[in-house]
Amino acid sequence: MEKKISLEEYKEWAKHNLSSDFNDPRIERLYETNISNIYNAIVQHKFFVFFSTQASIWKTEYSQKTSSELFMNSHEVKMVTKPYLSAIEKTYRLNILWNKNFPELPKNGWINHQNMFTQFNDLVRCTLVCRFIDGPGFVANRIIEYAKFHKLKYRKYSQERDEGYYAYHVYVSFPAKIYDIDWNAEDINIEAEIQITTQLQEVLKELTHKFYEKQRISQDKDTSKWKWDFSSSRFKVGYLSHTLHLLESIILESREKVLEGCLIDDVEEDNNG
Repeated sequence: MEKKISLEEYKEWAKHNLSSDFNDPRIERLYETNISNIYNAIVQHKFFVFFSTQASIWKTEYSQKTSSELFMNSHEVKMVTKPYLSAIEKTYRLNILWNKNFPELPKNGWINHQNMFTQFNDLVRCTLVCRFIDGPGFVANRIIEYAKFHKLKYRKYSQERDEGYYAYHVYVSFPAKIYDIDWNAEDINIEAEIQITTQLQEVLKELTHKFYEKQRISQDKDTSKWKWDFSSSRFKVGYLSHTLHLLESIILESREKVLEGCLIDDVEEDNNG
């Protein structure tokens, strides 16, 4: 296997091998135009226009079942778009770092400045933060039902990464229009990513985001050595996340016991008149 190239080397490589000059201002302007069109198509769809109203119904349903709040703070969704430089980095990871066949093309083909819009699933995304560990699965299932109602294509899966990331991801596909470098229009379907996590995992994510950004473009192939490097930041971050996941399960168990105790107290009070 040929030696993997760095991110800066990749930009020059992509210019000659993918016909994608990521330093060309025209390609950056094209990206910004397309991402704006995609964003507007998604947020203006009925699915998201009435999403908050639907989330209020889920909140009430969950509260009736658990006597607990479902979401942290607001359940309003704030959609964000992937910056141009982040999109370039993702093509680098998929084309080079994670490509076991390099220098041959990856399993699903090369990703360039044009087809990234149909290959990426997180160009537009949002995060919902739940109070308790049973919240993300509950919300993910309700979002699927809501997507079915709107006859939209969807998929979901849980994330439980080795390095300590826990969340549910739901992807819903929306129609949108993009342009090529000659401004020819193309109708596509693009996925919006909805991440659903818990308050403790979200706090940790905010603290460690920059760390993982650097880690993602690292060429270090050793995926297990860090698990014994107990003095490293990666060790501490990874196992802190696993510990928080365990703590969340204990918090949920405590909540159920408290709720069960309250119900018993209510029954005893009724029996005693």
